[in-house]
Amino acid sequence: MPKRTTAEQVMRRKLATLTGDMNVMEAVGLLLKNKISGAPVVTEEGVLEGVLSELDCLNHVIHSVVNGVPTGLVADFMTRELITVSPDTNLLSIVQLFVTNRIRRLPGVDNQGRLLGQLSRRDAMQTLYDMMKKQEKSGASPLYLSAVYDQNEMPARLLGGQAKRSDE
Repeated sequence: MPKRTTAEQVMRRKLATLTGDMNVMEAVGLLLKNKISGAPVVTEEGVLEGVLSELDCLNHVIHSVVNGVPTGLVADFMTRELITVSPDTNLLSIVQLFVTNRIRRLPGVDNQGRLLGQLSRRDAMQTLYDMMKKQEKSGASPLYLSAVYDQNEMPARLLGGQAKRSDE
């Protein structure tokens, strides 16, 4: 059986990160400069506190216009409730999280909550595409899902676009 693909193999490790005490307009400039749609917010120790997304930034702009407040801190606008993955989360579970939660990025964290990297929907799609192309070139078809996940570890199955627990 092929080795399964995990978050650790797919996640990007070189990330633009923010801190909660950073001025939000400075953070917006960093997102725009790097042409990214959001960035993790971490402590000095590298512990993930949240994510500042384009949507969070737009909320800041609306807040500023309505209340006449010109600036604020990243911590005031970031999203704190996050879905994260561990390094050993399998690729199919990652894809399922993207599909069922309609999120753009998944931070990868260790057991202490320290940021290890981040996966985007595009990263997952590129990995699956590369795997399918490799299978196609080798003459093996279709892509064997055992290369993506271990059946015993899959938390849920996708049925008709809806997530269902495998034990239901």
